[in-house]
Amino acid sequence: MAWLGIEGHDATVDFFRRAAAKGRLSGSYLFVGPAGIGKRTFALKLAQALLCQTRDESLMDPCGACSACVQVAAGTHPDVMLISRPDDRAFIPVELLIGERDNRLGSGFCRHLSLKPYSNRRRVGIIDDADYLNAEGANALLKTLEEPPPDAVLILIGTSPAKQLPTIRSRCRQVRFSPLPTETVAELLLSLGWASDAGEADRLARWSGGSLTQARELADPALWEFMERWQTALARRSLDLAAWGKEIRQFVDAAGKEAFPRRRRLQQLASLSAEFFLRLVRAQFQTPPDAAGDVSPPGGSQLNPPAAHSLSPAWQGGAEAAAACAELCLAVHAAVDRNANVATLIDAWAHKLRQAMRNEPVAPILPF
Repeated sequence: MAWLGIEGHDATVDFFRRAAAKGRLSGSYLFVGPAGIGKRTFALKLAQALLCQTRDESLMDPCGACSACVQVAAGTHPDVMLISRPDDRAFIPVELLIGERDNRLGSGFCRHLSLKPYSNRRRVGIIDDADYLNAEGANALLKTLEEPPPDAVLILIGTSPAKQLPTIRSRCRQVRFSPLPTETVAELLLSLGWASDAGEADRLARWSGGSLTQARELADPALWEFMERWQTALARRSLDLAAWGKEIRQFVDAAGKEAFPRRRRLQQLASLSAEFFLRLVRAQFQTPPDAAGDVSPPGGSQLNPPAAHSLSPAWQGGAEAAAACAELCLAVHAAVDRNANVATLIDAWAHKLRQAMRNEPVAPILPF
């Protein structure tokens, strides 16, 4: 059963319902789980439940119609503040947390939480993209995390505890969110009109890793047309560095004029490449493909890149080289998050992939 239209997280709702009923809500929470599974939406619905004027918070069942619920949904409630990393910044600016340099602690996220609630109930602060808190940002939050203001709830949203600094992990109650079931992703894709039919919805869902955002991004025929040629070249270890570097740059640049969609497209390509190499590893050990590995990619038969199993006979690098290539692809994904220069990163990726395919020593890619 969906909670307030949010699928797949009923156990987490029960956790908060029990805590609220016993008066044991924590002052700070760290939501962790894959991107695109509803953590931010859940945090905002939780804020509604805590601020609803007609329902007790222990019910975790906001009415959705009172002025508080309407304001939270509209992003205008004075007791709720949500911040996230700007698209053009590698980290969450400290100014968002504690104000501008000439007015430190006079404004910003921490100042918001310290004030008395306008509603006489609670203050709720939500930090999306908490993976991008650097040491300066984490230190700015330290006092607020150590001594949360009365009746304040701080929610940080990230993808993994490992991506949080120790000062954050040790001071927050961790709440783990699981990937959405494949069937749920498929149903949501159809209901939202993001898939043309049940077959496409099912294919997207199986490649999504349980992330609705990932599933929607994968519904791009251009991505799979490119992957068909790219995977074939990878399997045959036929990487012309100059030619493929140019092709990848053109493919990434075609995503749009803004930096964010270009960087996101490179991450998509890196993720799919990593998955391809991991399936090659399994194929080397003759591991039967699982259900997800046995389906056609989104787009159907017209845009069906060769599967890792069908290309594995062409791969002569062995399982160790395939694993090293997968690790490089994941490193590229991480380097994009760290705001690495895209053109330099693409060139480094192609060069180091060729080294790994030949079982040559490969230096880390993250410095690029």
